[in-house]
Formats: sequence, structure tokens, C-alpha cells
Amino acid sequence: MSQDIIHIERTYPISPAALWQAMTDKKKLKDWFFDIPNFSTEVGAEFEFSKMEQENKNFHQCQVLEVKPGELFRFTWRHPKLPQGNSIITWRFIPRRGATTLHLTHEGLEHFKDAGDQFSQERFETGWERILGDSLTKFIEKL
Repeated sequence: MSQDIIHIERTYPISPAALWQAMTDKKKLKDWFFDIPNFSTEVGAEFEFSKMEQENKNFHQCQVLEVKPGELFRFTWRHPKLPQGNSIITWRFIPRRGATTLHLTHEGLEHFKDAGDQFSQERFETGWERILGDSLTKFIEKL
């Protein structure tokens, strides 16, 4: 396993279809992730969002690469201030008895090695753990 790739798995007590909806419906996404008005699951579609961190506004640009509803969603993740390249995020939805395991892969982090601590692998990992382990979990508990 490369050191420049993040792998995180979380199992949620809902069906793959329900988890897919929670993660790809704009209104639901806004409740646990970010408000992304131009979010789309169409291959080739681009969407963007921003987040305030300390005194910096982090702007994220993404493009959808691959979609298999209820199974897989893959997209690029780019920071316009960092022209070094894209990272790629993949969400895989794995059915379990009465539940779904989400396997997140975030690769291409080597493009951000010289961009400072804000773009470190540890920072990305901590962020994904918080988003999937806290925000998404709490949202699903309310369903």
C-alpha cells in the first residue's frame, strides 16, 4: 500500500441505495458534507465548493470520472492554488447483511507534498475520518 494513498472503511446500517442517496443527493450532501450547488453524478461534470479553515478559504474543484450508482463514485479533487495536479477520490459501496461498507480511497496526494501542512496526508486522513466517522454517521443516525 502506497504511503501516498488513504484507505478508510466505515460500515453504516443502511442499504447501498440509501447510502448512495445520502452521499450523492445535493440536499442530503449539504446536511453532512458541504453545500455544493452544482454537484452532479454525471461523468465529466464539474463541481466546486469552498471551506473556511482558520484564515484561509480553501477552494476545491472536482470532476466526475466514473459512476456506477449504488456501487462506485470516482472524482478528481484539485486545489486551484496548487497547479501540481489532481488527487482522485473513490467511494465504493460494498453491500453487507443489512448494512453497507463504504471504502474511500484518496490517491495522488504526492502532488501536494510541497504545499505545506495544510495539504499533508495526515491532514487529509484526519479530515476524512471526521467527515465519514462523525458527520456522515450522525446524519445516517437521523434517517
